[in-house]
Amino acid sequence: MAFLKLGISLALILLLVNKKVNRGLALGLGAIVLSILFGKGIFHAPSRLLYTFTEPRSINITLSVTLICVLGYYMGEFGILNKMIEYLELMLQSSKKSIMFAPAFVGTLLVSGGALMSCPIVETLGCKLNLQKDKQAAVNMVFRHALYFIFPLSSTLILAIELGNFEMGHFVLMQLPMALSMWIIGYVAYLRNVKETSIESNTNEKWIKSFGMLLLYSSPISISLVSYTLGDYPLFINIAFGIIVSIVLVLILPDIKQNFSKEKLLGGFTKGIKLSIVLSIIGIMFFKNVVNDIPEIYDSIEGIIRIGIPLEIILFICCAVISYPLASVQPAVAILFPMIIPLAPDYITALRYGMFIYTSAFMFYYISPLHMCQVLTLEYFNLKIKDLYNNYKLLLPATYAVMVIVYILIGYLL
Repeated sequence: MAFLKLGISLALILLLVNKKVNRGLALGLGAIVLSILFGKGIFHAPSRLLYTFTEPRSINITLSVTLICVLGYYMGEFGILNKMIEYLELMLQSSKKSIMFAPAFVGTLLVSGGALMSCPIVETLGCKLNLQKDKQAAVNMVFRHALYFIFPLSSTLILAIELGNFEMGHFVLMQLPMALSMWIIGYVAYLRNVKETSIESNTNEKWIKSFGMLLLYSSPISISLVSYTLGDYPLFINIAFGIIVSIVLVLILPDIKQNFSKEKLLGGFTKGIKLSIVLSIIGIMFFKNVVNDIPEIYDSIEGIIRIGIPLEIILFICCAVISYPLASVQPAVAILFPMIIPLAPDYITALRYGMFIYTSAFMFYYISPLHMCQVLTLEYFNLKIKDLYNNYKLLLPATYAVMVIVYILIGYLL
């Protein structure tokens, strides 16, 4: 009966999202319906919502994601990202290497549909390499999204780490094999046999200069990550450091100084902040807090496990039902982490469960026809979705198999 009630709530969320209602609002309404269905009383949902606005974890996630949007806006508008890619190409002196890394660098902006920003770069480099259009589109998607397994400023990764109560380094290390798998298999499948014209090698002096400038222009991101790793401040404080660095760079560096304006500076907190993303995070945390306060759901899950149905099968099906139609990893993380992670008998098992949910949800999100990055990439390269799917036949099953192997090996070695 508990799963029926949860299913009704999820069906409502899916219906609302398909009607173009913001995911956060849809999850909020789903949370209210879930509370009512379980007979929690008229004050239960409002009290959970109030708790969401006062809970330190919710505040940290919401502020972090908000400031990441601001940082991404500044790096784009101030020309910092373009300079990163320029010096990356100068340093690598290879169209092959550049076409692999450029989508990942653009991916650090982490904006919805951001793959469109790297399409022109990939197309230019792809033409130099005589890559077919479908391969260019696949490269744009694969080398961008592999980063999402391990990039600490990804809002989804932040959500998973906070909800799972994981150390960031531990969870990133668990996810690293899948990121490497996507990059390596992507290279083998799309670029290994591609020939490129020889380029005059950099002198040591030129290489060092390019590397130094790359470090300088990527400092808003690297300083945020290093200060977070070494310090004890909340993540949003460290991202604020990165924002300050980006403003300092545009004020002092001659190559980008002309990109500064008061309008752009103010725009970081008007145009830069994506209210739809902020609402989504609030809705996710609200739904999570409602689910956490309904013990009947946990009892039902434990009952199914006692029957003998493997937990992994349950998780796989749930990720498919949630992430494919919603074209997002976040709802699956928000719904499943609070229900499943507490069942883990120890920290390592909790990490394994988290990895399984995250990777499974990622796979269904990645292939969803509603995946915004995929939609925009197909439009840019004028391709049909089956053209792109044909390039995933080896990549996605192999990457998922890597996750399964890691999951089994760690469980065996415990």
